[in-house]
Amino acid sequence: MATNDMLLEVKNVSVDYAVANGTVHAVSNVSLTLRRGEILCLAGESGCGKSTLAFAIARLLRPPAMTTSGSVIYYPGAWTEERGGKNTQPTDPVDIFQLSPAQLRTFRWNELSIVFQSAMNSLNPVMNVGTQIMDVLQTHRPEMGAGSRKKRAVELLELVGIAPDCLRRYPHELSGGMRQRVAIAMAMALKPELIIMDEPTTALDVVVQHEILELIKSLCKEFLMALIFITHDLSLLLELANKVAVMYAGKMVEIASSKDLYLHPRQPYSYGLLNSFPSLHGPWRKMVGILGSPPDLHKIPSGCAFHERCPFAFGPCTTEVPDLCSMTTESPDQLVACHLYNPHYTTTIPSASMFAEGYEALAEGSTR
Repeated sequence: MATNDMLLEVKNVSVDYAVANGTVHAVSNVSLTLRRGEILCLAGESGCGKSTLAFAIARLLRPPAMTTSGSVIYYPGAWTEERGGKNTQPTDPVDIFQLSPAQLRTFRWNELSIVFQSAMNSLNPVMNVGTQIMDVLQTHRPEMGAGSRKKRAVELLELVGIAPDCLRRYPHELSGGMRQRVAIAMAMALKPELIIMDEPTTALDVVVQHEILELIKSLCKEFLMALIFITHDLSLLLELANKVAVMYAGKMVEIASSKDLYLHPRQPYSYGLLNSFPSLHGPWRKMVGILGSPPDLHKIPSGCAFHERCPFAFGPCTTEVPDLCSMTTESPDQLVACHLYNPHYTTTIPSASMFAEGYEALAEGSTR
């Protein structure tokens, strides 16, 4: 990470979906921060609100989705020559939710860009790759001539490991990994400070996944970009991220560094996610996943939304919603929403062995 200054601050964001049979609270009062050059991974099962939160940050939500509360503060920084040399001094923070359509049009691609989950669907099937990349440049850099746009398009393809002759190819003529690289190249066209990637390695084989992750890490380091990486595969994010935010039923349940989450997951849900994937190293051990399914967002359980699947749920879990707060003074940056760390209810911090025993006992009980 190049610097430690603030880039993005998400404050109490909530998103609802208005549907025929009621309102779905897809994201509820979520707050997090992202520093310049940091890689933040949003993790959780499908339907937990990861993509909805990311689309809310980028102002890409459409009806029936609506942002009902909160703000997203963006802190522009001084632009270096490597990043385009646009500004010599930092400018005032802006609330992305308050930008006008014209301001938002300028903000996107220049400051924030997004790589969608399916590159085949996000690329235009009737336009070749070069035309699509140069269209971004023509729209946001109208002063560039045709020759300069083509030169920049070639530079972007080479940056992501694709030969320049692919400019003339159409998306269907490229492999899945190449299409994903093209989408990343387009996102980097204007050297934004922040890129959001929504499960960019979905449907790719493991070898290509590794190549894409290595590419992403090297680009973030080289161009001092911050990244929000969305995935349900914790084995991917632990390799990539500086910080991990775990979501469940639209709420943030744990925020920690990737090292802390890997060595000491504090939320039972985080532990369950981590132990749903086999380790490639170390002794053999019995795999125990999380039983059941995420709750219906129409009918989120009272108290902690995870309590019906949690092997450690006790009285307060069924009635009181836990706050996201620092677990101990020894780990002030590791935030957890769990009553197991509430000093009013318990004085013993759960251990990894306790989590393992609890999940194994729950699994054995379900098979009897």
